[in-house]
Amino acid sequence: MKSFASRHDLPVRPRRAAALIVLAALAGCSSSAKPPAPPAATPAAPAPAKNTVASACEMVSAAEMSAILGVVVSARDATHSSGETECQYAAPSGFPAVDFAVDWGDGEIAMRAVNMVNRHEPGIASPYDGIGDQAAAVGPALMIRTGDDLIKLTFTGVEGAPAKAKKIFDTAKPRM
Repeated sequence: MKSFASRHDLPVRPRRAAALIVLAALAGCSSSAKPPAPPAATPAAPAPAKNTVASACEMVSAAEMSAILGVVVSARDATHSSGETECQYAAPSGFPAVDFAVDWGDGEIAMRAVNMVNRHEPGIASPYDGIGDQAAAVGPALMIRTGDDLIKLTFTGVEGAPAKAKKIFDTAKPRM
């Protein structure tokens, strides 16, 4: 397993490539096909109840993240309209901090993007074993495919990030 700490010393060019990976993953899944409208002669059936999905801050509470990090943190919901749920955790001083996000249905495309960029610029991403179905560290970020979904963890000032990433994943996974 690679350590996240060594990724903070990367030159600017690989950081830009890491940002491009994330952008490619988001751009690849921005399209959505609408199902065809039912025929006019068929009476409209009531819409099925929408499946409620937990927010990132519900998947890992501030108290749980505090226990994992070993310092009291607050949680701020940073979810936006792109279909991703995001929660930002930080100690009062700002460090340590963890950004935890789930992109529904984006796991496969994100891992393809990671592999593509890694072929173009070898070493930009490091495979990461033992968590989810597939994972890779890209700079300070850890991208984890679990089924069709993508979990993104970004650590700032976190000691022992690999073990903590596993605990965060294990806490969130049953609530997804």
